[in-house]
Amino acid sequence: MPENLKTTITVRFAVALCVLVLMLAVVFPVSAQGTDAAKEPGRPTADDQGDQGEEETKTRSVSEPVQDGHDRPTTYPKIKFGSKKSEGNEQPKVEDTKLKTRVYLLDISNSMSKSITVDDSRETTRLDHMIAQMERSLDALAKRKDPRLRFNIVTFGSVQDFAEGGELQAATEDNARRAKEWLKKLEAKGESNMYNMLRECFEQQPDSATMIVGGKPGEPKDLSEELEKERKQYKDAGEFLLAQVKRWRKDGRSTTLDITGIGLSADEKEYYKRLADAAGGTYLDA
Repeated sequence: MPENLKTTITVRFAVALCVLVLMLAVVFPVSAQGTDAAKEPGRPTADDQGDQGEEETKTRSVSEPVQDGHDRPTTYPKIKFGSKKSEGNEQPKVEDTKLKTRVYLLDISNSMSKSITVDDSRETTRLDHMIAQMERSLDALAKRKDPRLRFNIVTFGSVQDFAEGGELQAATEDNARRAKEWLKKLEAKGESNMYNMLRECFEQQPDSATMIVGGKPGEPKDLSEELEKERKQYKDAGEFLLAQVKRWRKDGRSTTLDITGIGLSADEKEYYKRLADAAGGTYLDA
């Protein structure tokens, strides 16, 4: 082979080898740098970011309040006191007629666990006696067979809602049966904070409400700053609540409130007579 041809081939091979070496020098450091950067503290990889996202979601779901639960001071606005026609299968169809709405407001606070004597001989708790009264009321409601009637049952002390956040229920025999089963599961516990419940009840304005109580009103919770100042002007929570009911009625809230007392003292009975009168209703002993 001629000498000049050998030289040309050698030069070309050397050039190609240099180019290859330079290419490898460029590619591999960049890849290594990318790998190291992904592993640096504080710089999560794509997989780490996915895990972190799941962890943040779990943290938020635990720390944020449950929006539809019954364990918050803002529970009552989630409960239906007023009238709204339901599209459920068991709701009778009512065309061009106004629904009649009734809500039962039941005291299941600590005071309802106390024993009372019924019919001068039988010992029972205030809670059990209230449930017996409610069962009779539900039977009477269902027997009216009025397709316009709707009802709900809401408790205070601990907050529970028969309609479970849904529409008021039709006054059918089946719904009365379900309500009686629901009542049997109630337990007496909590403080008798009836202000928040009555405030929402008068806000939604059912046609009528029946409240069954076993003691005086407890201190209101979660008042605005203005209402906190007003509360201090009254000697107790009961007088404050009475003033608020009078105000709601004066402002045009048309709901009538009947009150039934269970095991009340003479002073408590007198108070609830005043409260029922202020709300356009009547007081009865059970």
